[in-house]
Amino acid sequence: MTELGRLLTAMVTPYTPDGTVDYAHARRLAAHLVRSGNHGIVAVGTTGESPLLTDDEKARLWEELKQDLGVATVVAGAGTNDTRHSIHLTRLAEKAGADAILAVVPYYLKPPQEGIYQHFKAIAESTTLPVILYDVPGRVGTAMTLDTILRLAEIPNVVGNKDATANLAQAAAVIEARPDFKVWSGNDNDSFHLYCLGAYGAISVTGHIVAGQQRRMLDLVIEGRVAEAAAIHRRLCPLTDACFLNGSPSTIRYVLRQLGFEIGLPRLPVVEPDAVVGAKVMAEVRKHALDVPVGAR
Repeated sequence: MTELGRLLTAMVTPYTPDGTVDYAHARRLAAHLVRSGNHGIVAVGTTGESPLLTDDEKARLWEELKQDLGVATVVAGAGTNDTRHSIHLTRLAEKAGADAILAVVPYYLKPPQEGIYQHFKAIAESTTLPVILYDVPGRVGTAMTLDTILRLAEIPNVVGNKDATANLAQAAAVIEARPDFKVWSGNDNDSFHLYCLGAYGAISVTGHIVAGQQRRMLDLVIEGRVAEAAAIHRRLCPLTDACFLNGSPSTIRYVLRQLGFEIGLPRLPVVEPDAVVGAKVMAEVRKHALDVPVGAR
């Protein structure tokens, strides 16, 4: 199965001034993220405002980004709370050339664990692509249990989980029971801890601006140089906190715009921070060495 990469950034979706998807700038931003240290991107995940894009917009983004990035990984955010719609998006992602899909635990409906299992099983059986689960109870209202994750890990093309639960004990149990099943951190401030438990990598938000440092932290843990990795983690924690002060994707979009990336305003109901919150965010951002190209525009 294709190597998907340890450090992936859940990329924002750029828009033109009139609010349409800016495909050209999306390609430029994705290429920058890979140059900065990411092994690839997740396109049209939550950070990419997946509920606010049409199916046609998603499919075109996946296709253009994959064509442009070549060997770098493009994971398609194809999950919804509707199993049939998720299967439709998964097939579009496969046709577009995506390397894998990311599928979230069904939100709003709060299905029981058997419903979650059957949802992911149906998606996995609809495709030859690798499937990454996304466990994020703070957004969807329901967490997967350990038993559900381990049942899903038995499905051949369910290759891993993006863990945004802050439940380090459960992550440790998954890694202990199935060391071949990959765990990606879904919370930037949990990445160091999960790496130390044996997690494979991270699907990041702050990877938009500090991928090089995140990649270094991961490499240091793999090399057993944990104290050096911990120092990077401690330094980045305030930055991560700042990048979520107005929620995500609102805050990271604002940061990128302030740094000169012409990604446009978010689509409603997402709104940028007000002046007071924005000043707090950027005061912290400016304390850090960032992966920002000369002439981000």
